[in-house]
Amino acid sequence: MALGYGSEFHLLRWLGRHRNEFNKRVKELLNTTNITWLDFNFDKTQEIPDKELVGLEFLKNELNYEKILKIWKEEWPQTGNSMNWDLVGYTVQNNIRTWVLIEAKAHLGELKQDCGATSLVSIEKIKIALSETAKSNDVIINEKQPWTKQFYQFANRLYVLDFLKRNGINAKLINLYFVGDMISINRKSPKSKNEWQSKIKEMKDYLSVKTDNLKVYELFLDINK
Repeated sequence: MALGYGSEFHLLRWLGRHRNEFNKRVKELLNTTNITWLDFNFDKTQEIPDKELVGLEFLKNELNYEKILKIWKEEWPQTGNSMNWDLVGYTVQNNIRTWVLIEAKAHLGELKQDCGATSLVSIEKIKIALSETAKSNDVIINEKQPWTKQFYQFANRLYVLDFLKRNGINAKLINLYFVGDMISINRKSPKSKNEWQSKIKEMKDYLSVKTDNLKVYELFLDINK
């Protein structure tokens, strides 16, 4: 974790020093009255001995977790890096729990990511899973704009939302964008919401998705106010 800049640092700031304001923004965005955040795991092998929640482990207390996990292992590769969540929580309304998955970004380079899988079996599994996700959202993947390239991270998060929905789990994704982070030669950090939105539109256009009908939300937080 960088000291003084970066999405991980700023998310920790908001959670630790501006928790009430952070929760207020999230609750307003989701139109809910409550939010509970899960703790990270400890990991003594790391310099900072913490570990993000990975894959579907946040579901471990769900009654049908083992059944869901079995299906997950059949659909998605279990080698290499799985989804690492910046923050996971849940909200409860009318005794129904909805999971809240957060991905945080502080500079434009964090939007783009290619699939890093090297196994042909894994790559094929991922392609099938993403293709099915696209179909369920009425999207035909453009062969010249594959979901395994450029904006792969957002694509696989859409897959998780679709997977959870198919297995009876309510979930929402918040893409959190920090405004005003440090700029350097290798980092272009938007200084306004509009600057983020133009690049977000580029990402959505590439994937041919409209998140209006998906459970995907965007939250913009200025690091200074």
